[in-house]
Amino acid sequence: MKRTKLVSPLPDPGVPLARPADHQLLSRTVADWLARRIITGEEPPGARLTEPKIAELAGVSRSPVREALRILARDGLVEILPRLGAQVAAIGVDDARGLYACRMLLEPGCARLAVEALTPADVLELDAIRAAMEAAVEREDPRRFLDHNIAYFRTLLGHCPNPTLRELVELTWNKSVRYWSIFARLPQYGRGSLVQHALLHDAVHRADGPVAEQADRTILERALAEVVHTLEAKEA
Repeated sequence: MKRTKLVSPLPDPGVPLARPADHQLLSRTVADWLARRIITGEEPPGARLTEPKIAELAGVSRSPVREALRILARDGLVEILPRLGAQVAAIGVDDARGLYACRMLLEPGCARLAVEALTPADVLELDAIRAAMEAAVEREDPRRFLDHNIAYFRTLLGHCPNPTLRELVELTWNKSVRYWSIFARLPQYGRGSLVQHALLHDAVHRADGPVAEQADRTILERALAEVVHTLEAKEA
């Protein structure tokens, strides 16, 4: 029997969400199922996520729910607070726009400086990560693509010679994790990203800082547009 994939961020409102227990799946699918409820607004920001409640809703035992909450905490969609337990992290259009406005002020310039500082060995390292991104897209593995995509930017911007700028970019990334989790659940996001990413990678090969700066800004603009579209669709 073909298993239903619980990965679409924009479900048909007329079709009830499938329960993970119906497909005998484990904590990762419980995490995907719960992430979908968060992204579509069924679990609003600040809502408490107790293990008994989620286990009952999902039709599973508490053990996979416990691990699913840890997974989503790493994704940034859930916060686990001392003595309070798990709750849905703040996620919304205004938050996303404010965060990406900061990223667009900092990150493109950081990319320009990094590209201008790369050595031939650094470029080869980025080539290898780019190849891994392409392979993940061919395998239709969005999670692996996202992991490699993040690794590419961390590796590239890690070569920025301005340590203060690197630190500020890292701070915005820590707040962006909750939105990166959305990208992993968007159909065909990886293929579209590869097209835009090719412009940046070409600039890496040509050591063209200004082109890299513009390419990075374009990537961020697209990412924000995807996030806003997804979040506004849930509110429609």
